[in-house]
Amino acid sequence: MSETDDRYQLALTRQVDELIEAESDWITLANELDVDRYKHQDTCPEWTSSTPFRPMFLAYLWATVEDHPLTSIPGRLEDRPKLAQAFGFDPDNLPSESTCKPVRLEGRFENLQSVVESTADDIQSIAIERGAPIGCDLLKQQHKDTTDDPPSNRTVQRLLRKKGRDVLEELKRSIIPSLSIPRPDDAIYDEEELLVLESIAAIKQSAANDAGIIHGDLKNPDPDLDDAFYEDGPSGETLLESMKNMSVDQISTVMNFALRKSYTRVKTRLNELEHENGSRFGIRAKVALDITYVAYYGDRDEVVWVQGAPEDKGYRWCHKFATAVIVGDNSHYIVGVCPLGSTDYADTDAYAGDEKSYYVGDVARRLLSIAEKYVNIRMVYADREFHAADVIYTLENKDLKYVIPAVKDQHRIGPMCNRFDQLKSGYNEENDTALYVKNDFPIHGPVKHDVSNTKVYTNIVVLPPDEDDDANEEGSPQPFITNLEVSDEVALDRRWARKEIEQYSDRAAIENSYSSVKKCAAWTTSKEIEVRWFHFAFGCIIYNLWLLVDFLAQERIGVIETRKKPRITLSRFLEWLGEELITLI
Repeated sequence: MSETDDRYQLALTRQVDELIEAESDWITLANELDVDRYKHQDTCPEWTSSTPFRPMFLAYLWATVEDHPLTSIPGRLEDRPKLAQAFGFDPDNLPSESTCKPVRLEGRFENLQSVVESTADDIQSIAIERGAPIGCDLLKQQHKDTTDDPPSNRTVQRLLRKKGRDVLEELKRSIIPSLSIPRPDDAIYDEEELLVLESIAAIKQSAANDAGIIHGDLKNPDPDLDDAFYEDGPSGETLLESMKNMSVDQISTVMNFALRKSYTRVKTRLNELEHENGSRFGIRAKVALDITYVAYYGDRDEVVWVQGAPEDKGYRWCHKFATAVIVGDNSHYIVGVCPLGSTDYADTDAYAGDEKSYYVGDVARRLLSIAEKYVNIRMVYADREFHAADVIYTLENKDLKYVIPAVKDQHRIGPMCNRFDQLKSGYNEENDTALYVKNDFPIHGPVKHDVSNTKVYTNIVVLPPDEDDDANEEGSPQPFITNLEVSDEVALDRRWARKEIEQYSDRAAIENSYSSVKKCAAWTTSKEIEVRWFHFAFGCIIYNLWLLVDFLAQERIGVIETRKKPRITLSRFLEWLGEELITLI
């Protein structure tokens, strides 16, 4: 027997050699592989019916070939239901992460280690030789034995194009199907077609009717006027009516579920890449709460969701949407959204005093309850509108640290800032910093299920003016509220306090991200809050997909790094997404 033939002496490898062709992927390979002959070497008892041999063994082999961490198997298969089925799993009943811990899987298949390792090497070699998309990371193969130098920009861009489109294809199969939008029972079009129409509107920043025309052109480039699509296919008006048939709560549920799907797709990899203390990506540490303003220029008659805009905006009226964003280098993902502005959507009865359109403390509760499903929150950064007794009460009850810019009122914090030069401690020197700290500062206001002037306590930290500060007047000190243990007594305390408060700038990218979200949202003149709310929330999903594709593409080509700026620009991603959506039509 020759040395080449010796590579394939294992029965499993001989099968692989016969099965893998240029077009083969893991689904086709898994459907054909016969692994029953190895079942007697399974150390797991027969009664463990929830994790039978064949699917677990194939998943183990797959993870070994693709160099996936074993604990990531459930998360990766959740977004690949067809692959899970090919292995033999029920996609709705996948094994848990604890079942896939290395100590458990390696113990279970201890007697098959040599088979798995040898076969994994052979699968990689055969797939590379035949050009099959299995176990083939071009960048790692290219640089595996040759050099430690980083790949050229040309190489990275080529691989980003290839891998980015692969990831986008996966997302198209997992995110869009997770959405739900109403349509008539007897409609000739699929639910997905309405979502493709909305995606086109978002990508092109067009109105629903314009997107409907583009959709029709893409679906039938050589029009047959007798085609049923032209008789009863979805138009822009169909999409708008569908949105109007959804309640604000229904839209919130659907969109937050899709955001959850987009984030959990990357969560496993983020957890694997960050350091033990969460210092690299920070997904176990920081969440930003924000309120975004979308200008409204129409007639306000009977439009109950419209709010007055802040004085620094160039418009009088706006819609307000609140978001929770995970903050960290390369992980600015929107994980929760909700609209603001109607007493029908706010729990105002739980507050003493006059009714308002919403209470910001209740907004904080709603967003944090969503974010807590994803991460173990340690720090909350919120914008100035969250400076309220109810918010502080909520954060303290949840035992969360926070930093929030303070409102400069006329009688308390404003005068502190005006007297900053007299009150401050320290010097503007390299080993010191000038600031002012006021501990146990009382704030009064309405708190849910409490009185209208409930007292809570916080710490005030006033930093010197900063020329890059856009929130305060030029030359004005910067006040913050926080429950961090801060002091201005000695230079060491002052340096630590300033360092901690200035980490609030970590959320600066979030402020800038909303211009990108608006570029990902469809355009509308509709007065209906359901339409405006649907468009904004869907824009958040498109925005998340951009960051997700960028992250996963970098991770797949082996050049993942801590970056504050995506490698794939938003305009480039939108072009990709537009091309990929055509395949859904």
